[in-house]
Amino acid sequence: MKITALLALILTTLLTGCVNLKPQPDRSQVFALASDVAAVADLEGKPECYVSRVELPGFLEGTRIYYRSANGKLDSVSGARWAEALAEALPRAIAMHLQATGQANVRGYYPWSQTTRDSPTISVQFERFSANAAGQVEVIAQWQIKFKTGAKREGRYIAPSLVWDRNNVADYVAKLNAALAGLADVIAQEL
Repeated sequence: MKITALLALILTTLLTGCVNLKPQPDRSQVFALASDVAAVADLEGKPECYVSRVELPGFLEGTRIYYRSANGKLDSVSGARWAEALAEALPRAIAMHLQATGQANVRGYYPWSQTTRDSPTISVQFERFSANAAGQVEVIAQWQIKFKTGAKREGRYIAPSLVWDRNNVADYVAKLNAALAGLADVIAQEL
């Protein structure tokens, strides 16, 4: 009798716990790079190119939005994340910014394969793609263009001083986009 009553009490407690759980809405903000870049309609006659996979520091490979706090500690922005992993978002964003310059016709970008081997391939290796403890957005990247002839052009891009309003994640993303636009301008001039 005592065992039956105890089992009934445990079962009732478990079932009521499940019934009283109410779903909580996800208040996370989700951001996509280059989401506000206008499409350029006429790129005919512009140099064609392909944007390959980018290289990133390992800690940036997920969907968390990171910044560096004091003593180099990494923190993620609370309640915000990228819509897709940066390894896939950055080639698309670079391609969109390149086309927005009106100087490049991007025929494809990673993760899609290169459809023509005649187009130059653009590679970018990011040293930094985050903000520091003072709120300064730091985008530093090595870039390289490989032409079908075997010729190469390369350089290093350091974004100008951009300061992030630490209470506004959208401002942080806008500053990262501004830095990507600057990188795209530099690369487009070399195509």
